[in-house]
Amino acid sequence: MRFLLIFYLLLSSTFYFQEVTLTAYTASVEECGKADGITASGTKATQGRTIAADHLPFGTLVEIDGHLYTVEDRFGGGYTNKIDIYFNEYADAINFGRQQRVVKVYY
Repeated sequence: MRFLLIFYLLLSSTFYFQEVTLTAYTASVEECGKADGITASGTKATQGRTIAADHLPFGTLVEIDGHLYTVEDRFGGGYTNKIDIYFNEYADAINFGRQQRVVKVYY
């Protein structure tokens, strides 16, 4: 199903570019207040797929450095230019740090 959605989006090419601050997070109590890995949309956070964004609807695909991610989580602060990328390991999230990027948002 996900493959078909991605294929459709790439064919329709309905997107816009947005400059955002990218950060990283894990499913830890310290960062999320819980450690079950369940996102605000009800999915299980998955490295390489899950991102958090307050300003985009759940299910929105965002291309970051040629990789497609899905909005499945929220910050809860009402940010309009920030995206948080999910990582399994805390060390990987810390190594990612904070980055300014232009991303492609499919709608």
